[in-house]
Amino acid sequence: MANMEGRALRQQPGFACEECRKRKARCDRGRPKCGFCTETGTTCVIVDKRQQRGPKKGLLNRMRLQIDQHFGSNSGGAPGKTMPERDLDSSRTDVIVVPDDYNGPQTNGLDEANLALTCATSTALATTTTSTMASTPVGLEFAGADLPGWVDCIDWQDLEGDPPMSLDRTETVLMDHVDAGPSLMATRLKLTDLMRADLDQLYFDRVHPVCPMVHRRRYFAWAGQESLAPARACLQSAMRTMAAAMSVHWCYLVDHLCAETRHLLETQWHQIRAMSKDEIPLEHIQAWLLLAYSELLRMGEHQAMLTAGRAFRLVQMARLYDVDAPDDSSSQGSRVTTNGTHHELDEGFADAEERRRTFWLAFSLDHFLCLRSEWPLTLQEEMIRTRLPAPEANFQNNQHIRVSFLPEAVMQNGPSTLSPFAECVVLAALHGRCMTHRRAYMYDGPTSPGTELHNFWTRQEWLASAVEKRLQMLVSCSAVDSDPMLLFAQMLAHSAVVFHSNTVQRRAASFRTLDQHLVTGAYDRRASVAALEIVRLAKAVPSLGCFKAHPFLPDPLTCAATFLSTPSNTVVGGNDGVEHLLRVLRDVQVINSLAREHFQ
Repeated sequence: MANMEGRALRQQPGFACEECRKRKARCDRGRPKCGFCTETGTTCVIVDKRQQRGPKKGLLNRMRLQIDQHFGSNSGGAPGKTMPERDLDSSRTDVIVVPDDYNGPQTNGLDEANLALTCATSTALATTTTSTMASTPVGLEFAGADLPGWVDCIDWQDLEGDPPMSLDRTETVLMDHVDAGPSLMATRLKLTDLMRADLDQLYFDRVHPVCPMVHRRRYFAWAGQESLAPARACLQSAMRTMAAAMSVHWCYLVDHLCAETRHLLETQWHQIRAMSKDEIPLEHIQAWLLLAYSELLRMGEHQAMLTAGRAFRLVQMARLYDVDAPDDSSSQGSRVTTNGTHHELDEGFADAEERRRTFWLAFSLDHFLCLRSEWPLTLQEEMIRTRLPAPEANFQNNQHIRVSFLPEAVMQNGPSTLSPFAECVVLAALHGRCMTHRRAYMYDGPTSPGTELHNFWTRQEWLASAVEKRLQMLVSCSAVDSDPMLLFAQMLAHSAVVFHSNTVQRRAASFRTLDQHLVTGAYDRRASVAALEIVRLAKAVPSLGCFKAHPFLPDPLTCAATFLSTPSNTVVGGNDGVEHLLRVLRDVQVINSLAREHFQ
């Protein structure tokens, strides 16, 4: 009986469809169409005949001969010398070894060929030293590769006869090569289907939790198509660029993926500018945003600001700030507010929610970039008629929910009902108001200094109470160790308290009464407590992983470290807290230019 039950749980006989093979997904082998292809509307193709597994006859001998000829001619040695002698010291940072876990399942007959391929590739793919991670991105031209095309001869086969790396469908990425001499040479690296799938999965594992604007199921429904629309090709390239920027295995590709993504976007730019608001592809805006985040991690805030400016203008042209405008009753974004359970309603909600999330990600990027140097904001609050982002589960499962607008959320009392992403948006808005408040009252008014000072304290106390209220709402959240967005939101709230104290300290010279100086001391004590709370929260970063940290995480860390390092600060445990914050910043600086700035 047990054997009969186990046999009943097995898959139906026959071959898996080509779509499931390409995605490396488990196919239910339904006929005439499997379950996955039925759900996504993809054509279900079944190939009954498979190629024979293993290498073709004479393949290994041809590969050995080509490797001998290549390395023999380059080094001037004898033809029998298959590999150049090279010191594989682990301390060398200019040697990039391609991870060998991307080669998929193989037969024993390919072990020697695989070893030769890995060694040759690791020798060729040497990039710029990690100490110069903020280098200028290279162009799309390359000087020509001196590696032979023997990689294309390999006929990889998996256990069922399907190639895990389809080398006939590849894309070319430029690679820097640091030679012993001063010259810089380039070579080609071909991303296989399995590598692309790994970058896609890496995006949703590490990037999406802090940049949650792409619907996962809808993306995978079109990601494997033979020919993509230009906007989707741009988005896919930007997603993989951002994924590589947050990975130690793929970081050597970031500069070249950035250059490729920018080339794709620039090619479309003149056409996009001539489109109406209803014709601008959402994927194009998302691609510019992700490219800006990638350049932020790699090159710094100035290059990111230049790139983000394109995204902000497209957001304004597409009127993403008006997704839930009441006078837009005929739009897709307004139809999702009606009640119903039809599939069309769910898809409409996912469309509108993706537009909302794209806008709020641009809004947050604008505020976080401008706060660093107190630049004027591009996306102001006054004209926003887009609801805050819905919880992640509702977004991914197409479950309709009505979320409040930003002004309503700021005035909300009681426990928070917002998602971590929405909380970050609210705190970004409060930070923007705090910066505007500081700039407005930086100098005494020319006519009535007393009235101006009274207005300063009124506005200051209101902002301080709003930030304190957000802190109380976030205290009950217990998933800080596993949610990078929630961890960043709590740090944002505490850094706003420190920001308020700095604002009061700048105005202290104009205070004339004892009460005003007592209030200044109270703000300083609040800031001390907030800085120590940031230290406590920073202890969760190592367990979470620096590669999953929010791109702007170094800002609250630096804010707290700077406050605790002031000579006048006598907080108990302040020195130990500074040391811990510096350790976290050193860990994060591997992939984050904002953390590297702190040590320059």
